[in-house]
Amino acid sequence: MIMVVTFQQEFRDKIGSFLSEKGHEVCIPPHRQDVVPLVKEKNPLVIVLDMYVAEPSGLEVLRELRAQNYKGKVVALAGTSVSSLMAQAFHLGVDQVIGGIQGSGGALNLDQVESAIKTALHADIAKRAFELYEARGRTKGNDLGDWVEAERQILKRSIPLTPSGQTATKAESEKIPKKPTKTKKASS
Repeated sequence: MIMVVTFQQEFRDKIGSFLSEKGHEVCIPPHRQDVVPLVKEKNPLVIVLDMYVAEPSGLEVLRELRAQNYKGKVVALAGTSVSSLMAQAFHLGVDQVIGGIQGSGGALNLDQVESAIKTALHADIAKRAFELYEARGRTKGNDLGDWVEAERQILKRSIPLTPSGQTATKAESEKIPKKPTKTKKASS
């Protein structure tokens, strides 16, 4: 699940609709004050956090999320007007930053939002793809298939992530057909 936190209804709707059309499960808190309780309830994989939000500020929201042990990924929407906050935001664990919404008539590249989400999850996806490769008996030639399946599993959260972001593999590995091992025939 991806949570979208931004102060402008128009952009919440655009980002939410775009990500939903791309097949992502999206959650949008009704009010900024609802972010932390909703994160505790839903445990989103990624939060797209507009650093321009106020009362509480984007930085305060991020600080509270980390204080509450939220271990998920954070993609920050930020521009030059909040650049002074970004050092603190990185210290609090922002994974990706993309240009924020500029002004009331500003634009946001929605493909860039999705790309930042995937980039933030890259290490988790790569780890899962390798786990799939190993579970298949290290059979070569299915790199792309393993990557696509890992991306599907991580983004759809069909496998749980541990608090450190690692995947829980035992049950999922058992679903992967392993390459049969060749046994030597006894000579008679």
